Amino acid sequence: MTSHRVLITGIGGNVGQGVLKSLRASERHFYTVGIDMEPLSAGFSLVDAYYQVPRTTDPEFPGALGAIAEKENPEAVYVCSPTELEFFSSNKDELERDSGASIFVNPFEVIRTGSDKLKTVDFLREAGFPYPGTAPATDAEAVERLIEHHGFPLIAKPRVGFSSRNVFLINSRKEIEAAVTLVPDLIVQQYLPDESSEYTAATLSGPERKVRALIVLHRDLIQGTTYRTELIEDDKINRQVVRIVEALGAIGPCNLQFRLLNDQIYVFEINARFSGTSGIRYLYGFNDCEMIFDLLRLGIEVTQPPLRKAVVLRYWNEVCIPHASFQGLREGRARHSGFQTIIENALA
Repeated sequence: MTSHRVLITGIGGNVGQGVLKSLRASERHFYTVGIDMEPLSAGFSLVDAYYQVPRTTDPEFPGALGAIAEKENPEAVYVCSPTELEFFSSNKDELERDSGASIFVNPFEVIRTGSDKLKTVDFLREAGFPYPGTAPATDAEAVERLIEHHGFPLIAKPRVGFSSRNVFLINSRKEIEAAVTLVPDLIVQQYLPDESSEYTAATLSGPERKVRALIVLHRDLIQGTTYRTELIEDDKINRQVVRIVEALGAIGPCNLQFRLLNDQIYVFEINARFSGTSGIRYLYGFNDCEMIFDLLRLGIEVTQPPLRKAVVLRYWNEVCIPHASFQGLREGRARHSGFQTIIENALA
Protein backbone atom coordinates (compact mmCIF):
# COMPACT_ATOMS: atom_id res chain seq x y z
CA MET A 1 0.00 0.00 0.00
CA THR A 2 1.29 3.46 -0.92
CA SER A 3 2.10 5.59 2.11
CA HIS A 4 1.61 9.34 1.72
CA ARG A 5 3.87 11.49 3.87
CA VAL A 6 2.19 14.52 5.45
CA LEU A 7 3.13 17.12 8.05
CA ILE A 8 0.63 18.30 10.69
CA THR A 9 1.34 21.56 12.51
CA GLY A 10 0.15 22.31 16.04
CA ILE A 11 -0.01 18.61 16.88
CA GLY A 12 -0.31 19.51 20.56
CA GLY A 13 -3.75 21.05 20.01
CA ASN A 14 -7.18 19.57 19.46
CA VAL A 15 -7.27 20.68 15.80
CA GLY A 16 -3.99 18.97 14.91
CA GLN A 17 -4.97 15.84 16.80
CA GLY A 18 -8.38 15.88 15.09
CA VAL A 19 -6.68 16.01 11.69
CA LEU A 20 -4.48 13.10 12.76
CA LYS A 21 -7.51 11.03 13.81
CA SER A 22 -9.16 11.72 10.46
CA LEU A 23 -6.08 10.66 8.52
CA ARG A 24 -5.73 7.52 10.60
CA ALA A 25 -9.35 6.69 9.68
CA SER A 26 -8.74 7.30 5.97
CA GLU A 27 -8.81 4.62 3.30
CA ARG A 28 -5.35 5.86 2.34
CA HIS A 29 -2.27 5.22 4.44
CA PHE A 30 -0.52 8.31 5.79
CA TYR A 31 2.92 8.59 7.36
CA THR A 32 2.43 11.50 9.75
CA VAL A 33 4.99 14.04 10.93
CA GLY A 34 3.89 16.32 13.76
CA ILE A 35 5.39 19.65 14.78
CA ASP A 36 4.65 21.82 17.80
CA MET A 37 6.46 24.44 19.86
CA GLU A 38 5.58 22.66 23.13
CA PRO A 39 7.84 19.68 24.00
CA LEU A 40 5.28 18.30 26.47
CA SER A 41 2.76 17.58 23.74
CA ALA A 42 0.71 14.39 23.87
CA GLY A 43 0.40 14.65 20.10
CA PHE A 44 4.08 13.83 19.73
CA SER A 45 3.36 10.32 21.00
CA LEU A 46 0.71 9.74 18.36
CA VAL A 47 2.54 10.52 15.11
CA ASP A 48 5.22 8.60 13.22
CA ALA A 49 7.82 11.36 13.61
CA TYR A 50 7.85 14.63 15.53
CA TYR A 51 9.83 17.82 15.94
CA GLN A 52 9.71 20.69 18.39
CA VAL A 53 9.85 23.99 16.50
CA PRO A 54 9.92 27.71 17.35
CA ARG A 55 6.85 29.91 16.98
CA THR A 56 6.07 30.96 13.42
CA THR A 57 6.93 34.55 14.44
CA ASP A 58 10.45 33.45 15.42
CA PRO A 59 13.07 34.24 12.71
CA GLU A 60 14.37 30.67 13.11
CA PHE A 61 11.06 29.02 12.21
CA PRO A 62 11.41 29.08 8.39
CA GLY A 63 14.81 27.42 8.60
CA ALA A 64 13.56 24.79 11.02
CA LEU A 65 10.57 24.05 8.81
CA GLY A 66 12.78 23.81 5.74
CA ALA A 67 15.12 21.34 7.42
CA ILE A 68 12.19 19.17 8.50
CA ALA A 69 10.69 19.26 5.00
CA GLU A 70 14.03 18.30 3.46
CA LYS A 71 14.40 15.35 5.82
CA GLU A 72 10.80 14.09 5.83
CA ASN A 73 9.76 15.06 2.29
CA PRO A 74 6.04 15.59 3.02
CA GLU A 75 3.56 15.75 0.16
CA ALA A 76 1.28 18.10 2.09
CA VAL A 77 1.20 20.33 5.17
CA TYR A 78 -1.96 20.56 7.27
CA VAL A 79 -1.92 23.98 8.96
CA CYS A 80 -3.83 23.54 12.22
CA SER A 81 -2.97 26.30 14.68
CA PRO A 82 -4.87 29.62 14.35
CA THR A 83 -1.68 31.53 15.20
CA GLU A 84 0.15 29.96 12.23
CA LEU A 85 -2.35 30.82 9.52
CA GLU A 86 -0.96 34.18 8.44
CA PHE A 87 2.61 32.89 8.17
CA PHE A 88 1.71 29.91 6.02
CA SER A 89 -0.81 31.84 3.91
CA SER A 90 1.46 34.81 3.20
CA ASN A 91 4.41 32.49 2.39
CA LYS A 92 2.43 29.72 0.67
CA ASP A 93 3.88 30.07 -2.84
CA GLU A 94 7.48 30.16 -1.61
CA LEU A 95 6.97 27.27 0.81
CA GLU A 96 5.37 25.10 -1.86
CA ARG A 97 8.13 25.91 -4.34
CA ASP A 98 10.92 25.15 -1.88
CA SER A 99 9.43 22.03 -0.28
CA GLY A 100 7.37 20.54 -3.10
CA ALA A 101 4.55 20.07 -0.60
CA SER A 102 0.98 21.33 -0.94
CA ILE A 103 0.22 23.78 1.87
CA PHE A 104 -3.39 23.40 2.97
CA VAL A 105 -4.19 26.96 3.99
CA ASN A 106 -6.68 29.55 2.76
CA PRO A 107 -5.80 32.71 0.80
CA PHE A 108 -4.51 35.56 2.93
CA GLU A 109 -7.56 37.79 2.47
CA VAL A 110 -9.82 34.94 3.57
CA ILE A 111 -7.68 34.33 6.65
CA ARG A 112 -7.82 38.01 7.62
CA THR A 113 -11.59 38.19 7.17
CA GLY A 114 -12.11 35.16 9.39
CA SER A 115 -9.62 36.03 12.10
CA ASP A 116 -10.90 39.59 12.63
CA LYS A 117 -14.48 39.61 13.92
CA LEU A 118 -15.12 43.16 12.75
CA LYS A 119 -13.97 42.19 9.26
CA THR A 120 -16.21 39.12 9.49
CA VAL A 121 -19.25 41.31 10.18
CA ASP A 122 -18.25 43.78 7.45
CA PHE A 123 -17.99 40.91 4.96
CA LEU A 124 -21.40 39.50 5.90
CA ARG A 125 -23.08 42.90 5.73
CA GLU A 126 -21.50 43.92 2.41
CA ALA A 127 -22.30 40.54 0.86
CA GLY A 128 -25.95 40.82 1.90
CA PHE A 129 -26.03 38.07 4.52
CA PRO A 130 -27.61 38.28 8.00
CA TYR A 131 -25.12 39.35 10.65
CA PRO A 132 -25.17 40.10 14.38
CA GLY A 133 -25.16 43.78 15.28
CA THR A 134 -21.58 44.65 16.25
CA ALA A 135 -19.56 47.64 17.44
CA PRO A 136 -16.01 48.26 18.67
CA ALA A 137 -16.15 48.51 22.46
CA THR A 138 -14.23 51.81 22.32
CA ASP A 139 -16.78 53.43 19.99
CA ALA A 140 -19.20 54.82 22.59
CA GLU A 141 -21.75 56.07 20.05
CA ALA A 142 -21.85 52.77 18.16
CA VAL A 143 -22.17 50.81 21.39
CA GLU A 144 -25.03 53.06 22.52
CA ARG A 145 -26.84 52.47 19.22
CA LEU A 146 -26.35 48.72 19.72
CA ILE A 147 -27.86 48.91 23.21
CA GLU A 148 -30.82 50.98 21.97
CA HIS A 149 -31.53 48.58 19.12
CA HIS A 150 -30.92 45.21 20.79
CA GLY A 151 -30.93 45.89 24.53
CA PHE A 152 -29.16 43.68 27.06
CA PRO A 153 -27.72 41.10 27.30
CA LEU A 154 -24.92 41.65 24.78
CA ILE A 155 -21.72 39.74 24.09
CA ALA A 156 -18.24 41.22 24.47
CA LYS A 157 -15.28 39.36 22.97
CA PRO A 158 -11.85 40.02 21.47
CA ARG A 159 -11.79 41.36 17.94
CA VAL A 160 -9.10 38.77 17.21
CA GLY A 161 -9.33 35.58 19.25
CA PHE A 162 -10.26 31.93 19.31
CA SER A 163 -11.41 29.11 21.64
CA SER A 164 -13.98 31.42 23.29
CA ARG A 165 -11.31 33.07 25.42
CA ASN A 166 -12.30 36.31 27.16
CA VAL A 167 -15.92 36.16 26.01
CA PHE A 168 -18.33 37.96 28.36
CA LEU A 169 -22.10 38.05 28.66
CA ILE A 170 -22.82 41.73 29.27
CA ASN A 171 -25.87 43.04 31.16
CA SER A 172 -25.01 46.71 31.72
CA ARG A 173 -22.89 49.62 30.50
CA LYS A 174 -20.69 49.23 33.59
CA GLU A 175 -19.94 45.64 32.61
CA ILE A 176 -18.83 46.83 29.17
CA GLU A 177 -16.45 49.29 30.82
CA ALA A 178 -15.09 46.55 33.09
CA ALA A 179 -14.57 44.15 30.18
CA VAL A 180 -12.67 46.81 28.20
CA THR A 181 -10.41 47.36 31.22
CA LEU A 182 -9.64 43.63 31.38
CA VAL A 183 -9.19 42.92 27.67
CA PRO A 184 -8.08 45.41 25.01
CA ASP A 185 -9.57 45.62 21.51
CA LEU A 186 -12.96 44.13 22.35
CA ILE A 187 -16.08 44.18 20.22
CA VAL A 188 -19.62 44.31 21.57
CA GLN A 189 -22.09 42.15 19.71
CA GLN A 190 -25.78 41.37 19.60
CA TYR A 191 -26.66 38.39 21.76
CA LEU A 192 -28.20 35.73 19.58
CA PRO A 193 -30.89 33.96 21.60
CA ASP A 194 -31.45 30.27 22.18
CA GLU A 195 -28.16 28.62 23.08
CA SER A 196 -29.74 25.29 22.14
CA SER A 197 -29.75 26.32 18.48
CA GLU A 198 -25.99 26.63 18.01
CA TYR A 199 -24.41 25.01 14.99
CA THR A 200 -21.06 24.41 13.37
CA ALA A 201 -20.66 23.84 9.64
CA ALA A 202 -17.59 22.61 7.80
CA THR A 203 -17.01 22.93 4.07
CA LEU A 204 -14.40 21.88 1.55
CA SER A 205 -13.81 24.10 -1.49
CA GLY A 206 -11.74 23.58 -4.61
CA PRO A 207 -9.17 25.92 -6.19
CA GLU A 208 -11.91 27.77 -8.11
CA ARG A 209 -13.52 28.53 -4.71
CA LYS A 210 -16.60 26.36 -5.18
CA VAL A 211 -17.84 24.19 -2.29
CA ARG A 212 -17.50 20.46 -2.99
CA ALA A 213 -18.83 19.05 0.28
CA LEU A 214 -20.23 20.19 3.62
CA ILE A 215 -21.54 18.99 6.95
CA VAL A 216 -23.69 20.80 9.52
CA LEU A 217 -23.70 19.75 13.17
CA HIS A 218 -25.91 20.85 16.04
CA ARG A 219 -23.61 21.18 19.03
CA ASP A 220 -23.36 21.64 22.78
CA LEU A 221 -20.31 23.38 24.24
CA ILE A 222 -18.37 23.26 27.45
CA GLN A 223 -15.89 26.08 28.13
CA GLY A 224 -16.09 27.09 24.47
CA THR A 225 -15.30 23.63 23.07
CA THR A 226 -17.72 21.37 21.22
CA TYR A 227 -18.36 18.23 23.24
CA ARG A 228 -21.71 16.88 21.95
CA THR A 229 -22.89 16.91 18.34
CA GLU A 230 -25.66 15.57 16.16
CA LEU A 231 -25.95 15.58 12.38
CA ILE A 232 -28.32 18.13 10.85
CA GLU A 233 -29.61 17.54 7.34
CA ASP A 234 -31.48 20.66 6.23
CA ASP A 235 -31.29 21.82 2.61
CA LYS A 236 -32.16 25.42 3.51
CA ILE A 237 -29.33 25.67 6.01
CA ASN A 238 -26.95 23.94 3.59
CA ARG A 239 -27.71 26.42 0.82
CA GLN A 240 -27.07 29.38 3.12
CA VAL A 241 -23.73 27.89 4.26
CA VAL A 242 -22.60 27.32 0.66
CA ARG A 243 -23.50 30.87 -0.41
CA ILE A 244 -21.54 32.40 2.47
CA VAL A 245 -18.42 30.26 1.99
CA GLU A 246 -18.36 30.79 -1.77
CA ALA A 247 -18.79 34.56 -1.33
CA LEU A 248 -15.90 34.47 1.15
CA GLY A 249 -13.71 32.75 -1.45
CA ALA A 250 -12.36 29.90 0.66
CA ILE A 251 -10.01 27.34 -0.88
CA GLY A 252 -9.81 24.13 1.14
CA PRO A 253 -11.34 23.95 4.64
CA CYS A 254 -13.69 26.48 6.19
CA ASN A 255 -15.77 26.43 9.36
CA LEU A 256 -18.79 28.59 10.19
CA GLN A 257 -20.25 28.91 13.67
CA PHE A 258 -23.79 30.23 13.80
CA ARG A 259 -27.18 30.33 15.44
CA LEU A 260 -30.58 30.28 13.81
CA LEU A 261 -32.88 33.28 14.04
CA ASN A 262 -36.15 33.29 12.09
CA ASP A 263 -34.89 30.41 9.93
CA GLN A 264 -31.83 32.43 8.91
CA ILE A 265 -28.29 31.56 9.92
CA TYR A 266 -26.46 34.32 11.78
CA VAL A 267 -22.75 33.60 11.55
CA PHE A 268 -20.80 34.95 14.50
CA GLU A 269 -17.46 33.31 13.74
CA ILE A 270 -15.61 32.16 10.64
CA ASN A 271 -12.64 29.83 11.01
CA ALA A 272 -11.01 29.70 7.59
CA ARG A 273 -9.12 26.53 8.49
CA PHE A 274 -9.48 23.04 9.90
CA SER A 275 -11.45 23.37 13.11
CA GLY A 276 -11.84 21.75 16.51
CA THR A 277 -14.48 19.36 15.15
CA SER A 278 -12.08 17.83 12.60
CA GLY A 279 -11.77 14.83 14.93
CA ILE A 280 -15.55 14.47 15.07
CA ARG A 281 -16.65 14.90 11.47
CA TYR A 282 -15.05 11.77 10.03
CA LEU A 283 -17.24 9.70 12.37
CA TYR A 284 -20.23 10.97 10.40
CA GLY A 285 -18.58 9.97 7.13
CA PHE A 286 -17.21 13.46 6.39
CA ASN A 287 -13.44 13.09 6.24
CA ASP A 288 -12.43 16.48 4.88
CA CYS A 289 -8.79 15.82 5.81
CA GLU A 290 -8.72 12.92 3.35
CA MET A 291 -10.82 14.74 0.76
CA ILE A 292 -8.57 17.80 0.71
CA PHE A 293 -5.54 15.60 0.06
CA ASP A 294 -7.34 13.96 -2.86
CA LEU A 295 -8.59 17.24 -4.28
CA LEU A 296 -5.72 19.67 -3.77
CA ARG A 297 -2.74 17.28 -3.80
CA LEU A 298 -3.68 14.37 -6.03
CA GLY A 299 -6.06 16.29 -8.29
CA ILE A 300 -8.85 13.77 -7.74
CA GLU A 301 -12.32 15.28 -7.87
CA VAL A 302 -14.40 14.84 -4.71
CA THR A 303 -18.14 15.07 -4.16
CA GLN A 304 -20.51 15.24 -1.24
CA PRO A 305 -20.14 11.98 0.74
CA PRO A 306 -23.15 10.18 2.22
CA LEU A 307 -23.41 11.12 5.90
CA ARG A 308 -24.17 8.86 8.84
CA LYS A 309 -27.05 9.89 11.10
CA ALA A 310 -25.58 9.84 14.60
CA VAL A 311 -24.72 11.63 17.82
CA VAL A 312 -21.02 11.97 18.66
CA LEU A 313 -19.87 12.59 22.26
CA ARG A 314 -16.36 13.60 23.26
CA TYR A 315 -14.34 12.29 26.19
CA TRP A 316 -10.90 12.78 27.75
CA ASN A 317 -8.05 10.40 26.95
CA GLU A 318 -4.51 9.92 28.26
CA VAL A 319 -1.05 9.15 26.90
CA CYS A 320 1.60 7.41 29.00
CA ILE A 321 5.30 8.05 28.22
CA PRO A 322 7.38 5.48 30.14
CA HIS A 323 10.61 6.52 31.90
CA ALA A 324 10.08 10.20 31.00
CA SER A 325 10.20 13.40 33.05
CA PHE A 326 9.12 16.98 32.38
CA GLN A 327 12.72 18.15 32.43
CA GLY A 328 13.94 15.36 30.20
CA LEU A 329 11.26 16.03 27.58
CA ARG A 330 11.90 19.76 27.66
CA GLU A 331 15.64 19.27 27.26
CA GLY A 332 15.27 16.64 24.56
CA ARG A 333 16.88 13.90 26.67
CA ALA A 334 13.64 11.89 26.85
CA ARG A 335 11.67 10.85 23.80
CA HIS A 336 8.00 10.41 23.09
CA SER A 337 7.74 6.68 22.52
CA GLY A 338 4.61 6.32 20.47
CA PHE A 339 3.19 4.49 23.50
CA GLN A 340 -0.43 3.52 23.05
CA THR A 341 -3.06 5.59 24.78
CA ILE A 342 -4.43 4.17 28.02
CA ILE A 343 -7.85 3.54 26.52
CA GLU A 344 -6.40 1.68 23.53
CA ASN A 345 -4.39 -0.56 25.83
CA ALA A 346 -7.44 -1.28 27.93
CA LEU A 347 -9.44 -2.30 24.89
CA ALA A 348 -6.67 -4.37 23.27
